[in-house]
Amino acid sequence: MNRRNMILALSAASIPLLQISSARAQTVGAGPPMSIYQYTQATLLAGSMSKQMSDLALQRATYARVKEFAGFESAEQTTMAQVLTNDPAPPPIPLDVPLAGALRNLASMSGMEFDQAYVRAQLMGHAQLMQIQQAFLQSQGNMSTDAAHIAMLARTTIEMHLTMLQDVQNALQS
Repeated sequence: MNRRNMILALSAASIPLLQISSARAQTVGAGPPMSIYQYTQATLLAGSMSKQMSDLALQRATYARVKEFAGFESAEQTTMAQVLTNDPAPPPIPLDVPLAGALRNLASMSGMEFDQAYVRAQLMGHAQLMQIQQAFLQSQGNMSTDAAHIAMLARTTIEMHLTMLQDVQNALQS
């Protein structure tokens, strides 16, 4: 069975879309093992927030490295959503109230204030995405599943992005 089809079947088969709150995504790893569905939804929610912030940064950022990162991040989150949903044009996951408020707050900023806030938010969001990947991988008894492979690849990309973001943050502060 095609990897994407398997994940789609396991994650969405006749189950209504859950809204996993940002609090759930932040505390992921506590409690019972994470299902593929929970993993998919938590990753899609955090990724949707990251993509929406990055799309905003592509319009508003003033520092070239911030814009460059935003372009990479937007493309990556589009690809991740395509892989996890098996949809060539997946709609964004609706943001919960706290995340929507944070996005509105970011949209109210401009200039260097925007750039710094975007990078800080991306650092926090990537830390959250890392927690989701780690919690899922730690809850898996079998690392040979397609979902585990996706989480491992995502984890590596997140590690690279955290390093890039830290470098951009340092450059913004100097």
